[in-house]
Amino acid sequence: MGEGNLTSTHVAAVVATGIAISGITTWFAFRYWTRKPKCPNAAISDNPVKHGFSTKAVPSDLDVIVIGSGMGGLTTAVLLAKEGKKVLVLEQHDIAGGNLHTFEEKGYEFDTGLHYIGGSVGDKQSTARKLFDYITDGQVEWARMDEAYDVAMLGSGVDQFNIYSNWTKLKEHLKEKFPEESMIIDEYFRLVTATVKSFGLVSMLKLLPESLFKLSLRMFDGQLGVFKKTTDEVLSSLTSNIKLRGVLSYMYGDYGESPGRGAFVMNALIATHYKSGAYYPVEGPMKIATSAARVIEKWGGKILVRAPVSSILVDDKNRAFGVEVKGKKIFAKTIVSSVGVPKTFGCFIPESHRHLIQWHLDQIGKESIASNISLMSMFVGINDPDNSLRLPKCNYWIHRSWNHEENMAEFRTDHKKVPLFFISFSSAKDPTYASRHPGKQVALVIGPGDYDVVEKFKDGRVKHRGKEYEALKKEWETLYMDALLNRFPDLKCKIDFVDFGSAITNDFYLGTHRGAVYGLAHTPERMLQHWLRPRTPIKNLFLTGQDMCVCGVFGALMGGYQCAYAISPKSFFRTMHLHG
Repeated sequence: MGEGNLTSTHVAAVVATGIAISGITTWFAFRYWTRKPKCPNAAISDNPVKHGFSTKAVPSDLDVIVIGSGMGGLTTAVLLAKEGKKVLVLEQHDIAGGNLHTFEEKGYEFDTGLHYIGGSVGDKQSTARKLFDYITDGQVEWARMDEAYDVAMLGSGVDQFNIYSNWTKLKEHLKEKFPEESMIIDEYFRLVTATVKSFGLVSMLKLLPESLFKLSLRMFDGQLGVFKKTTDEVLSSLTSNIKLRGVLSYMYGDYGESPGRGAFVMNALIATHYKSGAYYPVEGPMKIATSAARVIEKWGGKILVRAPVSSILVDDKNRAFGVEVKGKKIFAKTIVSSVGVPKTFGCFIPESHRHLIQWHLDQIGKESIASNISLMSMFVGINDPDNSLRLPKCNYWIHRSWNHEENMAEFRTDHKKVPLFFISFSSAKDPTYASRHPGKQVALVIGPGDYDVVEKFKDGRVKHRGKEYEALKKEWETLYMDALLNRFPDLKCKIDFVDFGSAITNDFYLGTHRGAVYGLAHTPERMLQHWLRPRTPIKNLFLTGQDMCVCGVFGALMGGYQCAYAISPKSFFRTMHLHG
């Protein structure tokens, strides 16, 4: 062959050189994207969740401002702080943490939003545990609850069902109660498993640009059929047995939608979430918030409380560049909101830029997307000087009947007919509670509420909203107390503190919108909304928390990771090992 022709040896050499160059380039690129910034190890204050807002307290040269300090906001703040960004978190309440925060009255400590977590968080090698440990620098331990972590029953005390984390045992228990429905029970658990896999697919697709996400939904439409169905539609297709359907959907209160309205994917996610056990944070939920706050400070960031944001600053090029708090303008390159889509778009965007998000406001105003239920809570302090009470490390779900839709319809017309009570004892779940609060125990009773019933009292001063409001709360308190004492009569003589919170209580202390502690409705329509993603039509403004994923502390955690990845792709490469 002539000198001008390439031999196979030449070709091989060129290919080898190309592969080598490509490999070296990839290696250097990977090192660049995964190289961790050096932690400044800034001084950490004694109580980083209670620094009050003042002009002097605001750090200079901020990279990121996060509105709200719930799980989603704290997660995004920590991830970005660990990217070397200077982060400021602003919280309207007098303590950071959102639904993680706890409060004390008469020596009793009460949780407000985290009552149990699954996801194998007790296993240090599990994905859930790694995600929490990264946010808290591994400072939070988890105590396992009873194997039957939930008990579903009727108010009459009959038809009690133990919900075991071990699915083999749970199936056996259900088949013993419903021997004629054995095959249906197996099919339900098969559907649950398949649906959760589909949710994983949708979650990954949401990382794509919006146009590709919409295209992907059309491509995978055949695999996402269950996403378009309510819990009631799926269960009705399996069986006509109302009791079995009621038992399989007993936990609808965990996502705030009755089976006839709520997405089956939520039923499936919750059932699977506790498959490896239910856990409670040692030292209480506030331990998570405090640990995350310490991480933020260590990386040079700050959390300020009593800092209500009144507006997000947007320039004439449609770019967010700061916020306004108590008349003071604070500037940053990136703004993140963790207070939910309705409040962010409906309250913080200037009128001059409302046209940018008007379509979104129209969407969240739809009946199928907006939350139509709130929660009310009764906090009970129990005097137990000799620590003789042996309260359960599980939750009780007490229903009026197994026909949840009928129960909810009656509640809509008569708010004394509470369809569901959730009873929990955090003092029993936390192994440190007795040593931290000797001689004391606490109970929490939660039920659904309707914001419209209490809306007229929202502008009253907290704890001074008038006799009519107090009388209304007293009626509910009586109903909730009856539910508690019917199940635990021995507590009657030991109760020495009671407080009751309604939907407007949620708004005041938790910063919710119309008392909706779970954010937007968890309906089939909401689950496939292509625009529910961290990026917004306003440049440099991002969303985090429950509305980006699903409700609950773990859902908000995942929403926080998604938001951080959208802002800084480097954070994904640095934390991809956590998702293995």
